[in-house]
Amino acid sequence: MDRRDFLSNAMGGAAAAQVAVSGSSDLVIERPQPGTPHKGKVLALIAPHLDDGPIFACGTIAKLLKEGYKGYFIRTTNDEKDSYKLSLGETVLANERDTAEVVRTLGLERSFDLSYRNHRMDDYSRTELRGRLIFLFRLLRVDTVFSYDPSGHYEENPDHYITAQAVEAACWMSGGNLDLPEHFAAGLKPKSVTEKYYFARGPQLVNRVVDITATVDAKMAAIRACRTMILHMIGGVNDSFKERKLKVPSLTGDQNGAIDSFVKLAFRERDAAVGRKHGLQYAEEYHYIGPDRTLETSLSRTAVPL
Repeated sequence: MDRRDFLSNAMGGAAAAQVAVSGSSDLVIERPQPGTPHKGKVLALIAPHLDDGPIFACGTIAKLLKEGYKGYFIRTTNDEKDSYKLSLGETVLANERDTAEVVRTLGLERSFDLSYRNHRMDDYSRTELRGRLIFLFRLLRVDTVFSYDPSGHYEENPDHYITAQAVEAACWMSGGNLDLPEHFAAGLKPKSVTEKYYFARGPQLVNRVVDITATVDAKMAAIRACRTMILHMIGGVNDSFKERKLKVPSLTGDQNGAIDSFVKLAFRERDAAVGRKHGLQYAEEYHYIGPDRTLETSLSRTAVPL
Protein backbone atom coordinates (compact mmCIF):
# COMPACT_ATOMS: atom_id res chain seq x y z
CA MET A 1 0.00 0.00 0.00
CA ASP A 2 1.21 3.53 -0.76
CA ARG A 3 1.72 5.01 2.71
CA ARG A 4 0.47 8.40 1.53
CA ASP A 5 -2.88 6.78 0.85
CA PHE A 6 -3.02 4.88 4.12
CA LEU A 7 -4.73 7.43 6.32
CA SER A 8 -7.60 8.05 3.91
CA ASN A 9 -7.98 4.31 3.33
CA ALA A 10 -8.02 3.59 7.05
CA MET A 11 -10.65 6.20 7.75
CA GLY A 12 -12.71 5.00 4.80
CA GLY A 13 -12.47 1.34 5.76
CA ALA A 14 -15.49 1.43 8.03
CA ALA A 15 -17.67 2.67 5.19
CA ALA A 16 -16.48 -0.11 2.92
CA ALA A 17 -17.15 -2.68 5.61
CA GLN A 18 -20.67 -1.34 6.04
CA VAL A 19 -21.45 -2.37 2.46
CA ALA A 20 -20.24 -5.88 3.20
CA VAL A 21 -22.12 -6.21 6.48
CA SER A 22 -25.40 -5.21 4.89
CA GLY A 23 -25.25 -8.32 2.73
CA SER A 24 -24.67 -10.83 5.54
CA SER A 25 -27.70 -12.55 7.02
CA ASP A 26 -26.24 -14.42 10.00
CA LEU A 27 -24.20 -11.80 11.84
CA VAL A 28 -22.83 -13.02 15.18
CA ILE A 29 -21.55 -10.74 17.94
CA GLU A 30 -18.70 -12.45 19.80
CA ARG A 31 -18.29 -11.08 23.32
CA PRO A 32 -15.66 -11.63 26.04
CA GLN A 33 -16.04 -14.81 28.07
CA PRO A 34 -15.09 -15.19 31.74
CA GLY A 35 -12.30 -17.50 32.78
CA THR A 36 -10.28 -19.56 30.32
CA PRO A 37 -12.83 -21.53 28.27
CA HIS A 38 -10.31 -21.96 25.42
CA LYS A 39 -7.52 -23.42 27.53
CA GLY A 40 -5.57 -25.96 25.51
CA LYS A 41 -6.41 -24.42 22.14
CA VAL A 42 -3.86 -22.88 19.77
CA LEU A 43 -4.22 -19.94 17.38
CA ALA A 44 -1.90 -18.74 14.65
CA LEU A 45 -1.81 -15.33 13.04
CA ILE A 46 -0.50 -15.78 9.50
CA ALA A 47 0.20 -12.53 7.68
CA PRO A 48 2.65 -11.31 5.07
CA HIS A 49 3.55 -8.16 6.99
CA LEU A 50 4.13 -7.35 10.62
CA ASP A 51 1.44 -4.68 10.92
CA ASP A 52 -1.39 -6.66 9.26
CA GLY A 53 -2.39 -8.56 12.37
CA PRO A 54 -2.10 -5.69 14.84
CA ILE A 55 -4.16 -3.40 12.59
CA PHE A 56 -6.95 -5.82 11.73
CA ALA A 57 -7.08 -8.59 14.33
CA CYS A 58 -5.10 -8.12 17.52
CA GLY A 59 -8.09 -6.97 19.58
CA THR A 60 -9.64 -10.38 19.02
CA ILE A 61 -6.34 -12.21 19.39
CA ALA A 62 -5.70 -10.49 22.74
CA LYS A 63 -9.22 -11.47 23.82
CA LEU A 64 -8.70 -15.13 22.93
CA LEU A 65 -5.30 -15.22 24.64
CA LYS A 66 -6.98 -13.97 27.82
CA GLU A 67 -9.52 -16.75 27.43
CA GLY A 68 -6.89 -19.48 27.39
CA TYR A 69 -5.51 -19.76 23.86
CA LYS A 70 -1.79 -20.15 23.17
CA GLY A 71 -0.75 -18.04 20.18
CA TYR A 72 1.91 -17.91 17.44
CA PHE A 73 2.75 -15.47 14.64
CA ILE A 74 3.81 -16.67 11.18
CA ARG A 75 5.14 -13.80 9.03
CA THR A 76 5.53 -14.79 5.40
CA THR A 77 7.68 -11.88 4.07
CA ASN A 78 10.80 -10.10 5.28
CA ASP A 79 9.08 -6.65 5.16
CA GLU A 80 12.05 -5.16 3.31
CA LYS A 81 9.92 -2.48 1.61
CA ASP A 82 8.27 -1.01 4.71
CA SER A 83 10.25 1.82 6.28
CA TYR A 84 10.72 5.56 5.86
CA LYS A 85 14.10 6.35 4.25
CA LEU A 86 15.98 3.27 5.45
CA SER A 87 17.90 0.92 3.17
CA LEU A 88 16.52 -2.52 2.34
CA GLY A 89 18.88 -4.19 4.81
CA GLU A 90 18.17 -1.68 7.57
CA THR A 91 14.45 -2.12 6.97
CA VAL A 92 14.61 -5.91 7.29
CA LEU A 93 16.50 -5.66 10.57
CA ALA A 94 14.27 -2.92 12.01
CA ASN A 95 11.11 -4.88 11.26
CA GLU A 96 12.65 -8.08 12.64
CA ARG A 97 13.25 -6.27 15.92
CA ASP A 98 9.74 -4.84 15.88
CA THR A 99 8.34 -8.34 15.30
CA ALA A 100 9.98 -9.51 18.52
CA GLU A 101 8.41 -6.56 20.33
CA VAL A 102 4.93 -7.32 18.97
CA VAL A 103 5.27 -10.93 20.12
CA ARG A 104 6.34 -9.76 23.58
CA THR A 105 3.64 -7.09 23.82
CA LEU A 106 0.80 -9.45 22.90
CA GLY A 107 2.07 -12.41 24.91
CA LEU A 108 2.46 -14.76 21.95
CA GLU A 109 4.69 -17.81 22.30
CA ARG A 110 7.00 -16.96 19.40
CA SER A 111 7.14 -15.95 15.74
CA PHE A 112 8.18 -17.87 12.62
CA ASP A 113 9.62 -15.77 9.78
CA LEU A 114 9.33 -17.44 6.37
CA SER A 115 11.28 -14.50 4.86
CA TYR A 116 9.93 -14.32 1.31
CA ARG A 117 10.77 -11.01 -0.35
CA ASN A 118 8.29 -8.20 0.26
CA HIS A 119 5.96 -7.53 -2.72
CA ARG A 120 7.46 -10.54 -4.53
CA MET A 121 5.38 -13.44 -3.23
CA ASP A 122 3.84 -14.05 -6.63
CA ASP A 123 7.38 -15.04 -7.74
CA TYR A 124 7.46 -18.04 -5.41
CA SER A 125 6.00 -21.54 -5.44
CA ARG A 126 2.58 -21.59 -3.80
CA THR A 127 3.04 -25.32 -3.24
CA GLU A 128 6.20 -24.63 -1.22
CA LEU A 129 4.48 -21.98 0.89
CA ARG A 130 1.49 -24.24 1.47
CA GLY A 131 3.79 -27.09 2.53
CA ARG A 132 5.63 -24.90 5.03
CA LEU A 133 2.32 -23.81 6.55
CA ILE A 134 1.06 -27.40 6.75
CA PHE A 135 4.23 -28.33 8.63
CA LEU A 136 3.73 -25.51 11.13
CA PHE A 137 0.01 -26.23 11.60
CA ARG A 138 0.84 -29.84 12.43
CA LEU A 139 3.84 -28.98 14.59
CA LEU A 140 2.00 -26.35 16.64
CA ARG A 141 -1.37 -28.22 16.62
CA VAL A 142 -3.20 -25.12 15.39
CA ASP A 143 -6.97 -24.97 15.94
CA THR A 144 -7.71 -21.41 14.81
CA VAL A 145 -6.14 -19.08 12.26
CA PHE A 146 -6.28 -15.34 11.59
CA SER A 147 -5.32 -14.17 8.11
CA TYR A 148 -6.37 -12.17 5.08
CA ASP A 149 -9.61 -13.27 3.46
CA PRO A 150 -8.86 -15.37 0.34
CA SER A 151 -12.24 -14.20 -0.99
CA GLY A 152 -11.70 -10.51 -0.18
CA HIS A 153 -12.42 -8.13 -3.05
CA TYR A 154 -10.08 -5.65 -4.80
CA GLU A 155 -6.90 -6.67 -2.99
CA GLU A 156 -3.96 -5.03 -4.77
CA ASN A 157 -1.06 -6.48 -2.79
CA PRO A 158 0.12 -9.88 -4.08
CA ASP A 159 1.65 -10.72 -0.70
CA HIS A 160 -1.83 -10.52 0.82
CA TYR A 161 -3.76 -12.72 -1.59
CA ILE A 162 -0.96 -15.26 -2.09
CA THR A 163 -0.64 -15.72 1.68
CA ALA A 164 -4.43 -15.89 2.10
CA GLN A 165 -4.88 -18.57 -0.55
CA ALA A 166 -2.03 -20.67 0.87
CA VAL A 167 -3.49 -20.44 4.38
CA GLU A 168 -6.93 -21.55 3.18
CA ALA A 169 -5.54 -24.59 1.38
CA ALA A 170 -3.13 -25.51 4.18
CA CYS A 171 -5.89 -25.44 6.80
CA TRP A 172 -7.70 -28.16 4.86
CA MET A 173 -4.74 -30.23 3.66
CA SER A 174 -2.95 -30.37 7.02
CA GLY A 175 -5.58 -32.86 8.17
CA GLY A 176 -4.86 -35.33 5.38
CA ASN A 177 -3.01 -38.62 5.85
CA LEU A 178 -1.49 -38.60 2.36
CA ASP A 179 -0.47 -34.93 2.16
CA LEU A 180 3.26 -34.65 2.98
CA PRO A 181 3.37 -38.01 4.80
CA GLU A 182 7.09 -37.57 5.52
CA HIS A 183 5.97 -35.30 8.37
CA PHE A 184 4.63 -38.36 10.17
CA ALA A 185 8.03 -40.04 10.11
CA ALA A 186 9.23 -37.04 12.14
CA GLY A 187 6.52 -37.63 14.75
CA LEU A 188 3.91 -35.15 13.52
CA LYS A 189 0.24 -36.07 13.06
CA PRO A 190 -2.53 -34.76 10.78
CA LYS A 191 -4.21 -31.66 12.18
CA SER A 192 -7.11 -29.93 10.44
CA VAL A 193 -7.52 -26.23 11.19
CA THR A 194 -11.26 -25.81 11.57
CA GLU A 195 -11.77 -22.22 12.71
CA LYS A 196 -10.83 -19.18 10.64
CA TYR A 197 -11.12 -15.46 11.27
CA TYR A 198 -10.52 -13.72 7.94
CA PHE A 199 -10.00 -9.95 7.68
CA ALA A 200 -9.75 -7.76 4.59
CA ARG A 201 -8.77 -4.23 3.54
CA GLY A 202 -11.71 -3.98 1.13
CA PRO A 203 -15.27 -5.28 0.95
CA GLN A 204 -15.86 -8.80 2.21
CA LEU A 205 -18.62 -10.96 3.64
CA VAL A 206 -18.76 -10.04 7.33
CA ASN A 207 -20.59 -12.53 9.49
CA ARG A 208 -18.83 -12.04 12.83
CA VAL A 209 -18.19 -8.92 14.89
CA VAL A 210 -15.95 -9.22 17.94
CA ASP A 211 -16.32 -6.89 20.91
CA ILE A 212 -12.74 -5.75 21.64
CA THR A 213 -13.60 -3.05 24.17
CA ALA A 214 -11.73 -4.87 26.94
CA THR A 215 -8.64 -5.46 24.77
CA VAL A 216 -8.45 -2.34 22.59
CA ASP A 217 -5.56 -0.96 24.68
CA ALA A 218 -3.61 -4.19 24.12
CA LYS A 219 -4.33 -3.88 20.39
CA MET A 220 -3.09 -0.28 20.26
CA ALA A 221 0.09 -1.31 22.11
CA ALA A 222 0.69 -4.00 19.47
CA ILE A 223 0.21 -1.46 16.68
CA ARG A 224 2.61 0.98 18.33
CA ALA A 225 5.16 -1.84 18.55
CA CYS A 226 5.22 -1.86 14.72
CA ARG A 227 7.34 1.23 15.09
CA THR A 228 9.21 1.19 11.79
CA MET A 229 6.01 0.74 9.79
CA ILE A 230 4.04 3.37 11.71
CA LEU A 231 6.85 5.88 11.17
CA HIS A 232 6.66 5.02 7.45
CA MET A 233 2.93 5.84 7.45
CA ILE A 234 3.54 9.08 9.35
CA GLY A 235 6.34 10.07 6.98
CA GLY A 236 4.08 9.52 3.98
CA VAL A 237 1.27 11.57 5.51
CA ASN A 238 3.65 14.41 6.41
CA ASP A 239 5.11 14.43 2.88
CA SER A 240 1.61 14.65 1.44
CA PHE A 241 0.78 17.68 3.58
CA LYS A 242 4.12 19.34 2.81
CA GLU A 243 3.30 19.22 -0.89
CA ARG A 244 0.26 21.36 -0.05
CA LYS A 245 2.31 23.70 2.19
CA LEU A 246 0.59 22.31 5.30
CA LYS A 247 1.55 20.29 8.36
CA VAL A 248 -0.13 18.33 11.17
CA PRO A 249 1.59 19.50 14.38
CA SER A 250 0.84 16.31 16.32
CA LEU A 251 2.67 14.27 13.64
CA THR A 252 5.75 16.46 13.23
CA GLY A 253 7.31 16.55 16.70
CA ASP A 254 8.67 13.85 19.00
CA GLN A 255 8.49 10.40 17.35
CA ASN A 256 6.80 8.71 20.30
CA GLY A 257 4.19 11.46 20.47
CA ALA A 258 3.64 11.29 16.73
CA ILE A 259 3.16 7.51 16.88
CA ASP A 260 0.65 7.82 19.73
CA SER A 261 -1.29 10.52 17.91
CA PHE A 262 -1.35 8.66 14.59
CA VAL A 263 -2.38 5.34 16.14
CA LYS A 264 -5.26 7.01 17.94
CA LEU A 265 -6.46 8.85 14.84
CA ALA A 266 -6.02 6.10 12.26
CA PHE A 267 -6.81 2.97 14.25
CA ARG A 268 -8.50 3.58 17.58
CA GLU A 269 -11.06 5.89 15.98
CA ARG A 270 -11.66 3.39 13.19
CA ASP A 271 -12.35 0.56 15.66
CA ALA A 272 -14.69 2.89 17.54
CA ALA A 273 -16.57 3.60 14.30
CA VAL A 274 -16.94 -0.14 13.64
CA GLY A 275 -18.15 -0.62 17.21
CA ARG A 276 -20.82 2.07 16.91
CA LYS A 277 -22.39 0.26 13.97
CA HIS A 278 -23.02 -2.73 16.21
CA GLY A 279 -23.82 -1.05 19.53
CA LEU A 280 -20.32 -1.67 20.93
CA GLN A 281 -17.58 0.67 22.07
CA TYR A 282 -14.83 -0.96 19.96
CA ALA A 283 -15.09 -3.86 17.51
CA GLU A 284 -13.41 -5.83 14.72
CA GLU A 285 -15.17 -7.44 11.76
CA TYR A 286 -14.43 -10.81 10.14
CA HIS A 287 -15.50 -13.38 7.63
CA TYR A 288 -15.63 -16.25 10.11
CA ILE A 289 -15.62 -19.93 9.14
CA GLY A 290 -16.18 -22.40 11.96
CA PRO A 291 -16.15 -26.19 12.21
CA ASP A 292 -18.71 -27.96 10.03
CA ARG A 293 -20.35 -30.50 12.33
CA THR A 294 -23.39 -31.20 10.14
CA LEU A 295 -22.42 -34.78 9.31
CA GLU A 296 -21.20 -35.49 12.85
CA THR A 297 -24.50 -34.30 14.30
CA SER A 298 -26.50 -36.38 11.85
CA LEU A 299 -24.50 -39.57 12.41
CA SER A 300 -24.53 -39.18 16.20
CA ARG A 301 -28.29 -39.82 16.16
CA THR A 302 -27.67 -43.37 14.96
CA ALA A 303 -24.46 -44.07 16.90
CA VAL A 304 -24.45 -47.02 19.36
CA PRO A 305 -21.99 -48.06 22.08
CA LEU A 306 -18.98 -50.14 21.00
